[in-house]
Amino acid sequence: MARSSDYKRYLLIGISTIFVTAGCQATETSEEIEEPISVEGKTTVSYWHNHTGRGQEALEQVVEDFNRSQEDIFVQAIYSASSEGDDQRLLTAIAGGNPPDLAHFDRFKVAQYAAEDSLESLTPFIERDSFDMGKYYDYAAMETMYNDEYYAIPLTTDSRLLFYNKDRFEEVGLDPDNPPSTIEELDEAIDRLSVFESGNIKQLGMVPWTAQGWFYTWGWSFGGEFYDENTGEVTLTDPKNIEALEWLVSFAEKYDAATITSFDTAQGSNEMDPFNLELYSMKVDGPFAISNIEQYNPDLNFGVTPIPTPTGDNFTTWSGGMSLIMPKGAKHPDEAWEFMKYYGSEEAQRTFSEIDNQMSVIDTVNEELYSDDPIMSEFIDILPNSNARPPIANGQLLWNKLDKMVEYAIHGRGEPEELLEKVNKRVNEQ
Repeated sequence: MARSSDYKRYLLIGISTIFVTAGCQATETSEEIEEPISVEGKTTVSYWHNHTGRGQEALEQVVEDFNRSQEDIFVQAIYSASSEGDDQRLLTAIAGGNPPDLAHFDRFKVAQYAAEDSLESLTPFIERDSFDMGKYYDYAAMETMYNDEYYAIPLTTDSRLLFYNKDRFEEVGLDPDNPPSTIEELDEAIDRLSVFESGNIKQLGMVPWTAQGWFYTWGWSFGGEFYDENTGEVTLTDPKNIEALEWLVSFAEKYDAATITSFDTAQGSNEMDPFNLELYSMKVDGPFAISNIEQYNPDLNFGVTPIPTPTGDNFTTWSGGMSLIMPKGAKHPDEAWEFMKYYGSEEAQRTFSEIDNQMSVIDTVNEELYSDDPIMSEFIDILPNSNARPPIANGQLLWNKLDKMVEYAIHGRGEPEELLEKVNKRVNEQ
């Protein structure tokens, strides 16, 4: 039997790094997942996640707390690279009949994986244990459902706001207490905050499609809609969506997309985030970005404000979040469910949120942690005006196509309306 003091050691041993190239074939992974750790007298539950930095620290603490409380179960956390658009490692494991018992998973893809019979239904466990799914925000719980069954436990939620560097605002004569509220004001601020020397970029006010500047972000900010609940079809050709993409293209033309892309790809995430490095003065991002600022540039004087709209009112945002799934074919479903229940509890939600500055899917946790925080409270206050990605079985296809569409548009590989029509047709046909 392992002693309590051994849990951290076991946990750290269990972290393995897997590098997966987006879009690669199933066999093209650079290294294999390590074998589960054996802890005498305990069942090992394998748990794949894609956290780094503070997120990994928070997750490890949740796992360690659970393991210390258990006599029969040991959860092994294993890093496995994945993203909004790529879960190749997990798909390969499920198809091969050797999945992990648990996986950290973006909620908007739950319906798609459930429709493909890649997830174990949690409804039997929930009903057996009278587990209360009503404690979560309604939209978060609904995102875990497909055909009236639950397939995930929601863990985190978020919203998106405009981050801005107050010191840089003052340097160029902008009022840090009155950040941009209209698209016109945003354009003016970007122009004043951008610095070029001999045709080279030294600083940029903002690159609207980086960080959390996905097309959903700007489509909704411009007043567009992405889904018709009555017809069950996506509505990408909404005139406001066209207007949003045209604005992104106008930005790319003004500042030269090729030059911006070259400058942007020279940066990175975490300590190399261009906003943290003060190379960008603004970005759209979520509350998860705060912990990186605190870690890598704690002296950065920044504020947050609603994402500008064409009219300077009707501010909105969108919310996603992570969940915990049990992949089809999990070897230890009962033990995995015990950890799912714990991770979905107020106690574990509080632990994770405190360390990683994440917003919980339980409102009482958010109120306890953030009601007195001037930054985090802004993210919470806008939740009533938030949108969620379309709850469709091909949500990942839509995500990937929108991402590629923006890339094509800003590099002049198609007209905005034409590109939106193509994606709209492809996704609805699916």
